[in-house]
Amino acid sequence: MLLVFTTVAWIDILAVTHAAKIRHFIGGGLVLINMMLYFFSFRMGVLWTGITLLLAVINLAAFTINITTWQFSIGSLKFPVFQPLALVLFTVF
Repeated sequence: MLLVFTTVAWIDILAVTHAAKIRHFIGGGLVLINMMLYFFSFRMGVLWTGITLLLAVINLAAFTINITTWQFSIGSLKFPVFQPLALVLFTVF
């Protein structure tokens, strides 16, 4: 699923409809490394998939053009910003 999201995002970026952000480059690089790891070692590929999704949840990588982030706060206590799509994918993973 990450490969599909990343491919669609990069097709849109390369079609000059959107500008790539550093998070898109990080996400694309992580997915490429992930694909190579699955060919060499399935266990390392699964581990890298979890790391990639965790980095996306904490908003360091992006796999879609629109980077949607949420943040919750309770009084003066603010929780970190996260990406809901990445959180759903990480939960399913």
